Amino acid sequence: MPIPGPDPAPNPTKRYRHPPEFYTNPENSIGYLARIVFRSFSRLLEQGTLTQDVSAGQWRFLRQLWREDGITQRELSERVGMREPTTVVALNGLEKAGFITRRKSTEDRRKTFIHLTPHARALELVLAPMNAEVHEIATRGMTDEEVEVLQRQLRRVIANLADETAKLKFLSDVKA
Repeated sequence: MPIPGPDPAPNPTKRYRHPPEFYTNPENSIGYLARIVFRSFSRLLEQGTLTQDVSAGQWRFLRQLWREDGITQRELSERVGMREPTTVVALNGLEKAGFITRRKSTEDRRKTFIHLTPHARALELVLAPMNAEVHEIATRGMTDEEVEVLQRQLRRVIANLADETAKLKFLSDVKA
């Protein structure tokens, strides 16, 4: 039985928005552009967060925990968009840095809840303005409406890709 997901080979009769070779130019690739935006955004943000000894990787986890403290390790992994083994390594670093504590569930010993320390909670008020500043830089020259359109379009791209990704049996089965 074949694994559901995208066709393994390109369909020569399928119509695309642009000819496939159009996307060999990185400047025409949404994935490439998104990657450059992400890397530049992370680099600028980390310049500020490192003043508080918070790396860009740690920031991603703290930001989710500021939204909802005390979620399970699995929920946190899903919200950050990382696999659980990667999350475990990141949580070890966060715990060592004094940003989180872990508590096993009394009802289900397989579940571990992640809680912010008071120090990490206080960092939100310090780090949030740094994030806002990078957003201001990134959207310089854009109107509020243009920023909203950009956010809406990116959410649509994310949803489209999530729909296709959900069809894959295992992400680890996809060869790089």
